[in-house]
Amino acid sequence: MQDQNQGSHPSFGADLKDQIPLINQLILNGISFTNEFRDFCKERATIERDYAHRIDTLVKKYQLKKEKKQAATQSALGGTPTSPLDWDHDAGTEGATAWRAWAAILNETESMARDRHVYSESLLATVVEPLKNMAAKKEEARKKHVQFAQKLMTERDKSSQERDKAKAKYDTSCEEVDSAKQKQERAYDERNQEKLKRSYYQDILDMNNNKNMQALEESRVEALKAIWESYIGLEKKLTQDANQKLDAMLQNVQSVDASADSAAFIRSQKSAWTTPADLPFESSQVFNDTGELVNDNDAQVFMSNKLMKLRRKLAQAMVDIKSREKDLEGLQNLKDAYTTNRNLGDPDEVHENILEISRSITVTQTMRALYEAEINAIVSTMGDGGVQQQPHDFKAASFTIPTTCDYCQSTIWGLAKQGFTCRDCGYNCHSKCEMKVPPNCSNVKGGAKAQRQSIIIPSSASIASSTMSTTTTTSLPPEYAPVATPISEINTHSGTPSPVTPSFKRDTGSTQSLDRAQAQVIYDYDAASPAEMSVRAGDILTILEGDDGSGWVRCSLDKRSGLVPATYIEIEQFYEAYSESAPEQKVRALYDYDAQSDLELTIREGDVIVLTSTNCSEGWWEGTLHGRTAQFPASYVESI
Repeated sequence: MQDQNQGSHPSFGADLKDQIPLINQLILNGISFTNEFRDFCKERATIERDYAHRIDTLVKKYQLKKEKKQAATQSALGGTPTSPLDWDHDAGTEGATAWRAWAAILNETESMARDRHVYSESLLATVVEPLKNMAAKKEEARKKHVQFAQKLMTERDKSSQERDKAKAKYDTSCEEVDSAKQKQERAYDERNQEKLKRSYYQDILDMNNNKNMQALEESRVEALKAIWESYIGLEKKLTQDANQKLDAMLQNVQSVDASADSAAFIRSQKSAWTTPADLPFESSQVFNDTGELVNDNDAQVFMSNKLMKLRRKLAQAMVDIKSREKDLEGLQNLKDAYTTNRNLGDPDEVHENILEISRSITVTQTMRALYEAEINAIVSTMGDGGVQQQPHDFKAASFTIPTTCDYCQSTIWGLAKQGFTCRDCGYNCHSKCEMKVPPNCSNVKGGAKAQRQSIIIPSSASIASSTMSTTTTTSLPPEYAPVATPISEINTHSGTPSPVTPSFKRDTGSTQSLDRAQAQVIYDYDAASPAEMSVRAGDILTILEGDDGSGWVRCSLDKRSGLVPATYIEIEQFYEAYSESAPEQKVRALYDYDAQSDLELTIREGDVIVLTSTNCSEGWWEGTLHGRTAQFPASYVESI
């Protein structure tokens, strides 16, 4: 899907392969630029707030002066002081129009100061803070991307290192074989006009003076009017200029094209990319060998077990990918809805969740490719089935009493998961021996005992041959089930083992009592094959066969039965496996632990817990305390 979109839109991932540091630096520079613009707006808001405060202080200062002058003038005219507002609107009062104009200037200036203050607050709330949050989110997203890229490169390097280790181990083995062959932010008082010291022709002079004073006052008012008009004109011009500049800024902002910037960056940095070639097989210097897999009887046993495990892992990977792709589709629809109407939610948060799931899908797809490659390599060498298969249904087990490994005949003992027990026949083996055990389960309780006895009978005794069934018991979907290809004979050991006498006698394998456990469906699932069963959320299922490691559970519902993904259901009951001969095992709590769910057990330091199972999730055991059985951290207890 990603490859189909690359032709219409440039992509860093597709066009700048292996240039993570360069792309990371570009994103760092972009985040830094965003922070610089945020700092600019923050400082601008501070200046606007300071400017508004200074203008407001200035207006209040001159409003106070105006009110004092109004009161003094009214008193000089022989009247009684009135409120400034009434005086301003009295048309018969001397100079009323000029004072009204002055009052309007002060009031409008005060209003402009308030607008400036609102503007500064709005700048902080709608620009600065969102920019801060956006930059933080983008920085977090960048870190996640870089960490994920580093993780992938680490995995790549790890694979190379593992290959090198395998090569070194191979070389060492070859050398050993060769050796074996050879050896093993001012006030001003206006002074009164100078009084006339003398008068000549007093009546004429008084008349002329009165006339001249009127003309002077009128000229002053006209001059003041012109100055006020100029002041207002300056303010209007300032606003017009600001609008022009804002329009220019808006035009430039609207011309920003993130995709074009990315494409230009790609064109300037694009370099030739050659897909790395497959790594060829390198033979040891001391042991001449080829790249083909060994196909002898022992290798076929190992590869058959490996093939079954790989197919189980591949089936689980396919289920996980399908489930995550459904989650991804739902999140994408949610993001589209949030983008169309942001009142519903934040699309950026949903986008982060989409990226997390995409990373998870990438990792799972990588593992799927590895599984498929290994499966193809095995099938191309030994066929689709390898050996005649009746696989053991192994379950990890701990052994509280010494038990003999049915493969290597050495002792298995301890609470740690050190071995496996077949649910069907009781076959016991070390973890290291699991892959070497031939898939020849007898499906009969106690069958492993007969096999053990036949192994330790002296070579001179006759060995009864056994007939092995070709029925496959693994609960996988049919498209992933292996096809049996029988061969004439399987060698279980390269030689005849020497008799081993265990310290404790164990006549039968561990037995398992399975109560009809119930499970509740938590997600809808539609069957993809006849062997699967369609279920809906809320259905109550009866478990017929538990998860054997393949990620599938066989259940029944309304006379129907089939396979259901284990991740789509919630188990309500559990079955426990006990060893018939194993004594009651107790552990003591070393620390307090509070249960986080109904499936966990609350314990306190010193509590003695009866251990019922160690075959739980990694790092968890199951036990009974005060009549309740649930799980608890294994590292919080010690054996008694």
